Formats: sequence, C-alpha cells, structure tokens
Amino acid sequence: MLPPLLKGHIEVASAAILFGTIGIFVSLVSQMPIGSIIFYRLLFGITAIAIFFACCGKLGELRLKENKRHIFLLGILQAGTMLSYFISVKYTTVAISVLLLYTAPIYVTLLAPLLLKEPVTRRSLSALVLSLSGVILIIHPGAVFQDMGSMYVIGLLCGLISGLLYACMILTSRYLKGYYTGTAQAAWAIIITLVIFLPYSTAISFGVLLDNLYLLILLGLLPTAASLTLYFSGLAYVRAQNASIIALLEPASAMVLAFIILSQPITSSVLVGGGLILVGALVVSGARAAGAAHK
Repeated sequence: MLPPLLKGHIEVASAAILFGTIGIFVSLVSQMPIGSIIFYRLLFGITAIAIFFACCGKLGELRLKENKRHIFLLGILQAGTMLSYFISVKYTTVAISVLLLYTAPIYVTLLAPLLLKEPVTRRSLSALVLSLSGVILIIHPGAVFQDMGSMYVIGLLCGLISGLLYACMILTSRYLKGYYTGTAQAAWAIIITLVIFLPYSTAISFGVLLDNLYLLILLGLLPTAASLTLYFSGLAYVRAQNASIIALLEPASAMVLAFIILSQPITSSVLVGGGLILVGALVVSGARAAGAAHK
C-alpha cells in the first residue's frame, strides 16, 4: 500500500497527463463536427462516471440543493470552454491550444478582485506580466495578420476564449465549493453540456460514428471519466495549491504527446511563450499556497 500523500500526488499527476491527451484524440477523430465529438465524449464519460458512483454508493452526492443557477452556469461555461478549445485544436496545434487554455490564471487574476473580492498582490501582477508576454510570443501578432490564414486566426482567438471561459469556470467552482463537492460539480457540468450538444448526436452518419467509435470511447473513458475520478480522489490527500502546480503536467504532456504522436512541431517561440505562461501559472499557484499558509 502506498502512503496516502504519495498516492494522492500520483493520482493528480496521472489525471493531469490524461487531461493532456484530449487534444490528441480530437485531432485523430475524422469527419465529425466538433459538437458531435463533444457529445459522444461526454456520453461515454458520464456513463462510466455514473457506473462508478453507483458502485461506490455516492449517487447521493449528485442531489441538487442550493445555487442551481450557478450549477447551470457551470455547465454552460464548460460547454463554451470545450467548444472553443476543440476549435483551437482543429485550426492551430495541440501545443498552442493547450497553452492558450492555460491563460486562465491571467483572467482569474483580473476577475477575482471584482467577483470574489480577492486582493491583487505584486506576485499576481508579476505572474500576469509573465503570462501575457508568453501569449504575445505564441500568437506572434505580426505574423498572424500577415502570413497566417483566417482559420488559423480563428483558432488563436478560440484558444484565448477557452482560457477566459476556463477562468470563469474556476471562479464559479470556487463559489460553489461550499455547496457541492468537486465530483458533483463535474458530473452536473457534464450532464448540462451533454444536453446542450444533444442535437449533434444525429449530425453524423452511423458509418462515421462507427469509424471513430474506439477513439470516442477512449476520449470518454481516459481524459474524461478516469481523469476526473483520479483528480478528485487525489484531492482528498493533496492540498489544492499543490494540485494546481501538479496540473501543469497537462500542457507539458500535451505538447510532448502531440510532437510524438501527431508530429506537430514545437517552435522556439511556442516553447519560450509556453514556458512564460506556465511560470506565470506556477507563480499564481505559489501565491495562493503562501496565502493559505498565513491563514
């Protein structure tokens, strides 16, 4: 038996690496609209999660109580995050998409004082400058508007939007933490997103669905059901601040896997810009850890 603390760290790290495979699966699925990919990913994911909850006798956690509107908002934000992130993956690269998704700490730093009345510290502002510098390096504005196609620009914009919506999800989840467990929030967000994308369930032929079925099942099981289960299981033993630092394995693993599996190149500007974004996220996580230590 592993010590609980080590077990928790391994579970959170495994979850982060599994989350990093999302862009790989999205890139490998062919001839399917993004809405259909999202629907079937969540369908297989929520089925596996429901079976797990039933076997563990945790279905009672899913009972809706207070703040139903914020739960509904969480689902809408997740739907928007997934849609914009998947579009970014389709039209740019996995590395660029996942790094732009991780601009979320920038938006959290900007929005938290307004929405959660959290103070802005010098450390947070330093992280903001680092992350913004990284975004500029990755997007490379001069090249975008001179040499890149319109779909690539749309992919970059969607990547930035995914980071903003992801930040709003984080803030909404923080607000709900006193009312619902993390697993309950995740399950309801999936259910609501599934309903939103229900029309896409019939947007493809049976043949196309069959051709991509194994990828969709893996997408639903690995970076959805298994990763969420491992992440929230690990959080029982790992401090949230430490978990947010370990979560940086997601973009790092996504970049490496995209290079190995999809042969997507990692340019020096993306590497340096991504490093600045991740250092910014690390600084923000460290600031939260320091703040928690003083309480």
